[in-house]
Amino acid sequence: MADSPRLIGIVLCERVLQDVLRRDAVSCINIYNGITAQSFPAVVPLVYAFAQVSGSETGFEYQFKIVDQDKNVVAMSPPAAVEPLPNQYMTHKIISAFSGLTFASEGAYEIILEVAGQAVGSLPFQVVLFVQQQPAQEAPVQ
Repeated sequence: MADSPRLIGIVLCERVLQDVLRRDAVSCINIYNGITAQSFPAVVPLVYAFAQVSGSETGFEYQFKIVDQDKNVVAMSPPAAVEPLPNQYMTHKIISAFSGLTFASEGAYEIILEVAGQAVGSLPFQVVLFVQQQPAQEAPVQ
């Protein structure tokens, strides 16, 4: 696909705010480097995937997939259509929400963005068990 959009970046975050008057103005709130869980399986109530891709003069369909380290699909967004932009200097801002995302265990995961059924890029991230640090005990005074 000659006019295929190029990935500029992907983030996972807690919330995405889009300006009502300026649809190209987007804020990603609480961007994740990884996910910390208190136990497994871990359920994350709501996570957003946000990607920015180069402008395209033709429409396209995209989908996000989250895979584990063995490339098993953990979750996927429904396919969504994107309308073409008026010029190549604008960028598409695409958003999908994952509700009730469940991770069976600790490990390496990856969120993959597919455009027209082809992977255009990904973001690796870790899911780890939260270990609470015990306060150091003071030595008795003699």
